[in-house]
Amino acid sequence: MGKTEQIQRISIEQYLQRKSRLPIIDVRSPGEFFKGRIPGSVNIPLFSDEERARVGTAYTRESREAALDIGYRFVEPKLEDFIRASRKAAPDGSVAVHCWRGGLRSKAFAGHLADHGFEAVFVIEGGYKSFRRTVLDFFRQPFRLAILGGYTGSGKTAILRELSSRGEQVIDLEALACHKGSAFGSLGQAP
Repeated sequence: MGKTEQIQRISIEQYLQRKSRLPIIDVRSPGEFFKGRIPGSVNIPLFSDEERARVGTAYTRESREAALDIGYRFVEPKLEDFIRASRKAAPDGSVAVHCWRGGLRSKAFAGHLADHGFEAVFVIEGGYKSFRRTVLDFFRQPFRLAILGGYTGSGKTAILRELSSRGEQVIDLEALACHKGSAFGSLGQAP
């Protein structure tokens, strides 16, 4: 199978609807990843924040070709590390990759993976930007939402468990925060 046959484009909706999710690699810089990410994604950045700034500056002030040349010089010494980190994230050789817009960074990274034995490589069309747009569109729809509040020890958790057992969708914010917001949150809890 050739490299181009191994790389497939996939929409963020197709990725999210898959019954078994592929591991997902985010190749954006650490700063971009810190600002927002697809849940469960692993950051294997092509560029550090400083390198990304230099490439962007060259693109704006010089040319696309100058930016590509600088980018290649930054990336070349890291190529083996990319494969090693990607194998750790996706040991079976099937993976989805994305950058900001599903452009040059993710395509180059996907090609590198395909060239080095990854059997199924998916590039998310529109990258993180499409994920962000999908999430924002989701929250524009009307929701039936009830907020349960009360004092510590008043039985909120028991009510949430009962609602959940009846098939209601429940988000237990206290549990997600490891009860750090409660008066007794630090007792017997991991940091």
